[in-house]
Amino acid sequence: MSLPSKLHRFLLKAETLLLVTLLLSLVVIAVTQVVMRNLAGGGLLWADAYTRISVLWLAMLGAMLGSRRQSHLAIDAFVRFLPARWKNRMARINNGLTGLICFTAAWFSGDFLAQEYRYADLAFANIPNWWCEAIIPLAFFVIALRYSVAAFSPENQTNLDT
Repeated sequence: MSLPSKLHRFLLKAETLLLVTLLLSLVVIAVTQVVMRNLAGGGLLWADAYTRISVLWLAMLGAMLGSRRQSHLAIDAFVRFLPARWKNRMARINNGLTGLICFTAAWFSGDFLAQEYRYADLAFANIPNWWCEAIIPLAFFVIALRYSVAAFSPENQTNLDT
């Protein structure tokens, strides 16, 4: 197995591990917060901010996972009725447009992140807002790359897990 292939597999596993770890930590923190509020009359000061940020990260990581498997939401009412020879072309066009839109979203969210860096606001526990929001341009960039690769591959890929 080549080095790029090993690196790709490592990154896929890291992405999945981060998603699972984040989901578990979110559940533990949320349950702890509810129990502490009901039993001790208060909770963790940073838990609400952590929960909001975790939901953002879960959404973006989930979108990355969906792009990896190409199991995103799609409106295929039109494509469904096309002849077989056109379906692959339409899939390539759809993937290319999706990649272009996601590159654009990555660009603008990168600009947003730069603004957040300049503002230097804190999210919680002395963690800057821009660290918490860094997932937005990163996820859009990864999604854009995946769909762009699928658009230009010899055969339209339906699963990028491999």
